Amino acid sequence: MTEKNYSLQSSTGYWVTRLARAIEADFEASLEKHNVTRAAWAVLSAIRHHDVTTPATLASFIGIDRAAITRHLDRIEEQGLIVRDRSSTDRRSVNLMLTLKGERLVPELAAESEAVNAKFVACLTENENGSIQSLIRRMLANSDVVVPDL
Repeated sequence: MTEKNYSLQSSTGYWVTRLARAIEADFEASLEKHNVTRAAWAVLSAIRHHDVTTPATLASFIGIDRAAITRHLDRIEEQGLIVRDRSSTDRRSVNLMLTLKGERLVPELAAESEAVNAKFVACLTENENGSIQSLIRRMLANSDVVVPDL
């Protein structure tokens, strides 16, 4: 009977993790020129593209806790990319809106995201890219843990 090779390099998880880290590092480097983080991009994208406009909903949508979302929102607001619109009748009720600066930045950040993705899938055919996404979704469906987007 032959012994199975259990080296690190024989692990699918190892290669998927390396790929994810490489894509994240590339994307983070491309975001630096805009002075934003991946977390800021996730927030801006959720507000703009998914109409997620309350801190609690945003935290759930992105997959982080409410304390973390508050810290992210503080930084993004300081940058002038969002405003918190507090209800005049209930100060606990907050609606998030992009500022004009934030609205103008979102398409630039989306282009950065698309460019990084294009770089990594350039070696794949359209069918291969679709297949790998499908396979990854199937693999994620087997997880017992839901991991946050950030």
